[in-house]
Amino acid sequence: MNPIKSALLPSLLMCTLFTPVYAQQQADKVFDQAALAQFNAQHALDLLNQLPTFVLSEGNNERGLSGASSNVLIDGTVPLSKSDSIETLLRQLPISQIASLALYTGQHPFSQLSEYTQVVNITTQDQGATIDWRARLQSQHSYHELSEAMLSMQTRLAQWQHTMSVKWVNNHAYSSGELALFSDPQQQQASDVQQEHFAERQQGAQFALISRKQLEHGTLQLNASAQHTDWLTRYRWTPAVPEPMNGTIDDETEKEYELGFDWLKETDSEWQLQLTGLARRELSDLSIQEWQSLEPALTTFEQREHAREQVLRLAYGNPTHALQPSIGIEGSYNSVTANTQDDGDPLSSKVTETRFEPFLAASWQIAPQWQVSGKLALEQATLKSGIHAEQTLKHRLLKPQLKLGYDLNEASQLTFSAQHRVEQLDFGLFQTSQSSGFVRTQNGSEQLKPMQYTELMLTWQYARADLFEFTLSPLYQWQQDIHEYQLQANGNGAIANAGRARYFGLDSEWSFNTSRLLSASRIELSYTWRDARYEDPLSGTRPITDLTPHELIIGFRRDQTRLSWGVEAFLPTRLREYFHDEVFTERASTELSAFVQTQVGQGLSLRAEMNTLNKAKYQYVRALYASDRSQPLDSKEVLDENIQPQFSLTLSGRL
Repeated sequence: MNPIKSALLPSLLMCTLFTPVYAQQQADKVFDQAALAQFNAQHALDLLNQLPTFVLSEGNNERGLSGASSNVLIDGTVPLSKSDSIETLLRQLPISQIASLALYTGQHPFSQLSEYTQVVNITTQDQGATIDWRARLQSQHSYHELSEAMLSMQTRLAQWQHTMSVKWVNNHAYSSGELALFSDPQQQQASDVQQEHFAERQQGAQFALISRKQLEHGTLQLNASAQHTDWLTRYRWTPAVPEPMNGTIDDETEKEYELGFDWLKETDSEWQLQLTGLARRELSDLSIQEWQSLEPALTTFEQREHAREQVLRLAYGNPTHALQPSIGIEGSYNSVTANTQDDGDPLSSKVTETRFEPFLAASWQIAPQWQVSGKLALEQATLKSGIHAEQTLKHRLLKPQLKLGYDLNEASQLTFSAQHRVEQLDFGLFQTSQSSGFVRTQNGSEQLKPMQYTELMLTWQYARADLFEFTLSPLYQWQQDIHEYQLQANGNGAIANAGRARYFGLDSEWSFNTSRLLSASRIELSYTWRDARYEDPLSGTRPITDLTPHELIIGFRRDQTRLSWGVEAFLPTRLREYFHDEVFTERASTELSAFVQTQVGQGLSLRAEMNTLNKAKYQYVRALYASDRSQPLDSKEVLDENIQPQFSLTLSGRL
């Protein structure tokens, strides 16, 4: 057993029982409406991007509410919607609807976000009847169209504050490239060269309603949303003459519906009872067609998927108490059914999971400069796979978290955290899938355990606003039951549990104040390093699959009350995936982007963005082996892709 994991639980209990108590944590920075007015922002995402060294994080929240979707709270609660990413939700919250913003670094009173060091709580303001709007025009290649339009209305009716939003999207993406096929990997000359063209269109509409009522001793919030999205993806390959042109067409439709509620009751003794619920339903239809020259298209892959989720979370706590105690339980039920036609062969799969997770959390201050917080959860889950639930997997795992913070001085803070976590299983791994771009079919797994890991992390935050700020976070993980592609009995690959791995990492954010050179300006640098060691039975020690070793982003921006502008450079990256008979490598070259944002007239904001200023270049290399990677290299495919610059113009305001 991992010695760190075995020591976590007794350490957590000892600290809970014997630590002296002082005051609760307060926000490190609070921005009221007067302070927010100094930011030139269209929406909440703009606002967070202007906070030096703050990193917006989005976790794995496939099922349930215990794994918070991000390190952002809205009105003190985790956003209930799962239909959109946190970036999309923040982009839909206009700056005019924000009353204040509180930033926590190191320690915070939100037990549901205990895995995060940085947390932001956005408080919205109650208003009369208002209508905010946003429209975006986009231009790339031959597409010059309206790509997004949104209306957000706030009104008060019968003691309820309602926020309703309607959004329409029409996004396009295009790239072109040259695909070289090497039948003999030792030769420098390609045996065949094809021209590839990729085009994707996303069209859809969304309706969302949030209703909030202030009760005599608490609050009640209701959420509802409906979303319909159509995806059309086209690949076209043009070989050398006299071979005919060929390609694929992927047509996918997604429909999502959500209902949620959050009820909070405060007692006379300042304890709070909170009940949160969410119900989701998702329907999707995918059809993949292959065509050649003038012949009719042939459908080779079809899949219809139906997903459901119901989750309830009950918590009882006291955020005003010095210990900030919280106790509760969460229960969820999820099911995904998929009916697939793969080259005419019918395949059916079904996955269900019933999960319960009681938890206990507390946070306290040992001394004026020391803070400790901890959380203990017990995850119990039963997962059944197969159309008749032939495979059953049960697990019961303790998930302790312990965080120790020390304020070196007013400008510097250290936070040490130790935790044991269990990654949620992606139900899609139990289903057959197909990739049109790389002609790759993956089988669904019959039985799969969730990957779990024990993590140690040290975070050092330093802030001298007049000079520079930085955040450094080295981490180390002991991983077990990791997921890797492995060969199945029918010759196709599938994700399976592959043993243990050691995982290393470093996250760093830097912000340098350059106001002495140019007023209200700064240089920003973000660097991430990842490495891992896994004993592969086919090729020996190697990193785990889907790993990007280095990511470096350098930017310069100037933020004034009415004018903001900036440039950003994404330096080259490399990602590698290991299949049983293939090593896939994706390389991205340097990309440049720029933006300018200004206020035009009274309440009208304009933002212009140029992405891939220098024509982004990607290279995809498929090293293919005859049977598996233990054998010599058999052939190779190299795709050099170019993405044209993309220009967008966004207007927003209030009617």
